[in-house]
Amino acid sequence: MSVQALVDGAFAPPPARGGDRAGGFILRGLEDGRWKRFLLGDGPGPWDKPLGVLWQRVVAECGFAGTLASAHGVAWEQLPHETTMPLAVNGEHGVVDVAAGACRTQEKEWKREARYAGIHRPLPEDLDGLVPADFGALRSGLLVPGDFRDSGYRGGEDLFQRLVRSLTGTAAYLAAAHWIPAPQAWDVVTTAPLETELRKKLRLPAPWTLVMHDPVPLAAAEADDAELTELIDAGRCIGDHPTVLGALLAAHPDGRLDTTSGFLLLSALDCTGRRGWMLQHAAFGDHAGGRALYGYAAQLAFARWAPPPALPDPGGRPDARSTLTRIARSESGRDGAWHHVRLLDFTPPPQAPPPAPGERTGTGAGKRLTAGTWRRAYWKPGTRIGIRDEHDRLIGPVYKDGAVENETFTREPVFIPRTRIRPDLPLAPTTNIYRPRTPGTG
Repeated sequence: MSVQALVDGAFAPPPARGGDRAGGFILRGLEDGRWKRFLLGDGPGPWDKPLGVLWQRVVAECGFAGTLASAHGVAWEQLPHETTMPLAVNGEHGVVDVAAGACRTQEKEWKREARYAGIHRPLPEDLDGLVPADFGALRSGLLVPGDFRDSGYRGGEDLFQRLVRSLTGTAAYLAAAHWIPAPQAWDVVTTAPLETELRKKLRLPAPWTLVMHDPVPLAAAEADDAELTELIDAGRCIGDHPTVLGALLAAHPDGRLDTTSGFLLLSALDCTGRRGWMLQHAAFGDHAGGRALYGYAAQLAFARWAPPPALPDPGGRPDARSTLTRIARSESGRDGAWHHVRLLDFTPPPQAPPPAPGERTGTGAGKRLTAGTWRRAYWKPGTRIGIRDEHDRLIGPVYKDGAVENETFTREPVFIPRTRIRPDLPLAPTTNIYRPRTPGTG
C-alpha cells in the first residue's frame, strides 16, 4: 500500500455507514501539490513505510497483538511489516480485521468521551474559543462507529484512509493529553526552526502525546514574517480556511522523540460545508508541517506543564449523567480534569502602556531605525537559569564572579514568544527577519 492520489480534489467526507456522522476529512492527491509539500516536504519518500512501523507498534501497545496470538494463533511481531501494513490477517478461525480490532480496544473510552462531550457543550461551529474540556469532543471525533466494525475488504473501501484512521484513532487514546492556551498557540505552530543541538535533546513525557489548542490558520505555519504579520493583524478570523488544532507525537522507550512520523491535527470544511478534523501524517523536517511538529515537541520537552486539575469527587455513581453534568460545570472540569489534561504553564506578559512619542524601547540600541518589526517565536538554547533553594531563592550568582555551572546555575532552552521590535516606531512595510533555514546555520 502506498500513498497515492486517491481521488483528485482537496477535501471530501469519509464514506458514511448507516447513521455514522462524518468524522473529519481526507486529504487527496497527497503525492504532489500543496498538501504534499506542507506535510511531507519535497523528499522522495516512500511515505508509507514510516506508517507501517508505527502501525506495528500501535497494534502491540493497544493490546490487540496479544489477542491475535491468544485467540487467533497469529504472531503479530513476525509478520512482514517491512513490506506491508496488514489491516487484516488470516487467523486459525478465519480472517481477522486488525484495523477494527485495534480500534475496539479503545471503544469503551471513546463512548465515555463522546457521552461526556455531549453533556459538556456542543463544539463551536468554527472550533474557535475551545477550552481544555473540549479535548474529549475533539478526540472522540477522530473515530466514527464504522471504525469499530469488521470490514470484508471487498473493494470500494479507501484502505489507506482506514489505516491512518485506525492508527491515529487508537494512538490518540493511548496518548497523554496536553493543552496549549490560545494566546500561545500561534507561537507554537509558527516557531522558528529548532537548532540541531536542541533537536537532539528532545524528550517527550509519554510514549504517545496528543496536544491540542484553539485553531491556528494553516497559512500561518507556511508564512514568512511579512505574511505572518499580516495574518496576526487580520485577527483570529478562521472562516472557511484550513486550520491546525494540534499534533500527535510518539517517543522511543527512552523518551527520545520518535521522528519516524508525526501527525498534525488539521481541520477544514468538507464538501458539505461542515467543519471536520483529522490527524494527518507528516514528516519531521524543515518544511512547514515538519517545523510545526518540532515546535510541539520542543514545548513538550522544554516547557513547564501543570499537572491535571483535581477531579471533583464523583461520588458513588461516577458515570451517572448527573455526576458528569456536575463535573462538566465545575472549574476543574472546564480545565480538563475529566480527561486528565495537562496545561501548558503560560502566564501572558503584562500589558505595558504604549510608549510615549519618540521614546526608544526594545532592541536596536545604537541603531537609527525608522520602522519596527516582529520577531517570531523561537527557542534560545543554553540560557543560564539560576538554581534556587526550597524557598525559591537563588543559591548563588548566575552571571557574576562565583557563578559555577551545575552548582549555582544550569543552562536550559528558553522559549522567546513573538516579540515586537521597537514598538515606538511604525511597522516596516515588509518584515523579512525570518527565513526558513537548515538547522544550525544561524
